[in-house]
Amino acid sequence: MGGSLTVTVAPRGTHSLRESLVEAGVSLPSDCGGVGTCGKCRVRVLDADGERSVLACQYVPAVPTAVLLEPVRSAHRRGPGRPGPGASGTLRLAADIGTTTISLAAVDEKQRRVVARQETLNPQVIYGADVVSRIAAEDKVSRAGLDRVLLRFMADAGIASERPVVAVGNTVMAHFLMGRSPASLGEFPYESRLPLSKSLTSQHGGIWTHMLPLLGSFVGSDCTAAILASGMHRSRRLSLLVDAGTNGEVVLGNRGRLLVTSTAAGPAFEGATLACGSLAQRGAVRAARLGDGRFVLDVIGGGEPRSICGSGVLDAVAEATRAGLVDASGRIGRDSPLNLNDGPEAVYLSQADLREVQLAKGAIAAAIRILLAEWGAVASDLECVHVTGKFGAAMNPASAVRIGLLPQMPLTRVRRHGNLALLGAVRATLNPGLFVEAERFAENCREVMLSSHPQFEQTFVDSMRLEPWN
Repeated sequence: MGGSLTVTVAPRGTHSLRESLVEAGVSLPSDCGGVGTCGKCRVRVLDADGERSVLACQYVPAVPTAVLLEPVRSAHRRGPGRPGPGASGTLRLAADIGTTTISLAAVDEKQRRVVARQETLNPQVIYGADVVSRIAAEDKVSRAGLDRVLLRFMADAGIASERPVVAVGNTVMAHFLMGRSPASLGEFPYESRLPLSKSLTSQHGGIWTHMLPLLGSFVGSDCTAAILASGMHRSRRLSLLVDAGTNGEVVLGNRGRLLVTSTAAGPAFEGATLACGSLAQRGAVRAARLGDGRFVLDVIGGGEPRSICGSGVLDAVAEATRAGLVDASGRIGRDSPLNLNDGPEAVYLSQADLREVQLAKGAIAAAIRILLAEWGAVASDLECVHVTGKFGAAMNPASAVRIGLLPQMPLTRVRRHGNLALLGAVRATLNPGLFVEAERFAENCREVMLSSHPQFEQTFVDSMRLEPWN
């Protein structure tokens, strides 16, 4: 296993190998929530019985076990100040608690800048890839794992534990952070147990947490932070904000009012659920184009591809539809699956993968269409489209327009951002007045519930076609 890493895991009672690895900061996929059906956490282990392949979520080490893997390491970047233990008391933590990834920033209030960043896996991923699985596993999921992640980063960055943390997240993560049960979000009428449009504060596990307002039952403070960072709430122009993550959030509006909604896009654009899918990691295809009848691939880290992440999936599907290899209904032509390379380790998109992409694309596009209809606007009225998140920052806008993920428009109007949610949290850390500003625009937000919208079902079906908007 050239280039692999060996990690030794000690037995911990009934803890599965996957649970122990996640706690050690090693990422393994678990789309099925650890029930052993997706097969994506398979690793090779070496113990008293020799070397063999096991599902990490089902294997409980009885003796110290060597695991051979190529982990997704958390990206921990320190700024020029390189803060560490014993740093000054001017540092505070800003955090974006995502379903899959936790993004952290050490903010120096005196220098007014971020001096250290880290991205790490949400330890709750062992219970499933989406918020529905987290709600279902509520009796097992706790805030304790989140606290450990926050406290570890604070200790590494030299942030005093008594300094309040500014944290944002989707509504399910917000409930965990605030010490409330998210069960009400998983059953009709799907209402938040936390107040909307008001800033939130909690003390748990020795951490003071301040959170920007939630905007709806399924539109969290991460969306509030992204609106702050985009500035769309201050503009006279009509703007659109799209976070195409597992729980896709869409905002339409200007300084007068905002329409917000959340749509179950699923994890297809984050690489999960696809046969060769992965997060954006070494060996993953991040971009693709067709030339002379074959795919030309951009692979993270170079070399032969081993998987494909969301931006690569978008490009591959867009190029395949343009070339007629996949029709607008999503059906792969004569060559199924759609092979992207000819190497010894084939990377491909299966017919089932295409359906997953259609579901994700259809959910996001339908949400945009519904909000435009509710506003009484058309796509040409949009002056700016902000696309955020890991997938949003990396995606090719031309590919998004080609398959109808985004409406047809001049591509110069599409602005790609990294993590607007974390940026908004950082700005709120440096300027507490933004909490008041957020509460003000939150009061002028209206959540559009797609599940009960009379046009959503048909709009969703129409939006699944892989073609530009009419």
